Amino acid sequence: MLLSALRTNAARTNSGLSVIAASSELFASSNRNVFVAGRFCRPPPPQLMFPSPSSLSFCTVAKQKFDYFLILDFEATCDKTPLQPQEIIEFPCLKVNTTSMDVEATFHRYVQPRVNSQLTSFCTQLTGIVQDMVDGQPDIEVTLQLFEKWLRDEAVLKDGRSFAFVTCGDWDLNSMLPNQCDYFKLKVPDYMRSWINIKKPFVNVTGIWPKGLLHMMSIVDLKHQGRMHSGIDDCHNLAKVLKVLAQRGYMLDITGQKT
Repeated sequence: MLLSALRTNAARTNSGLSVIAASSELFASSNRNVFVAGRFCRPPPPQLMFPSPSSLSFCTVAKQKFDYFLILDFEATCDKTPLQPQEIIEFPCLKVNTTSMDVEATFHRYVQPRVNSQLTSFCTQLTGIVQDMVDGQPDIEVTLQLFEKWLRDEAVLKDGRSFAFVTCGDWDLNSMLPNQCDYFKLKVPDYMRSWINIKKPFVNVTGIWPKGLLHMMSIVDLKHQGRMHSGIDDCHNLAKVLKVLAQRGYMLDITGQKT
């Protein structure tokens, strides 16, 4: 019997989750699914006797209540002292298919600030965005129109489709976009008034509240790629974390709303 052949041993991963350790001989000789990290998965290769968080790629992705996740991470004008108003200068978004948890499409625009039109050296050092990258680009009003067109072209706004924005914290859609829209007398799109703060499902899965993106990735044994505070790079790294949560069987739901 499969269960009698298992040599179980409670082991702790870096994330604090218990997994089942099984002998390499069993993995090599069995084609049946095994119970790993709380769910049935295809057996990993023989060398993976004690599955690490990265070995969860062998698990099937948990079914989600949304058709798509839209991973969003704004970058904005900034200085050593707060700027008023703060304006979005990078607007990236990844469309993730929740069946595979793979990125299907990308929206990425740099945005011309109107008020503090010259980027500070502090902002450039933090984000890697230089003046030439925003000069001549659409302002926030036009960028929001381009974003909606992209959503329609990608059939995200099609009747019967469901989606949720995913952010690292509440700042992007609870503060940044609403504050800028309020300043310029623009309407926040209704579909951008709710979101998933990935930190909340992350703590539910791992038992650890992450200090930030790098901390999250280290906890689940993921390698960071690109530049911190590059909006598009942060989105791709968040997509990796999101996939791990789905592979661990977690169904994500809305965590924040702006009325």
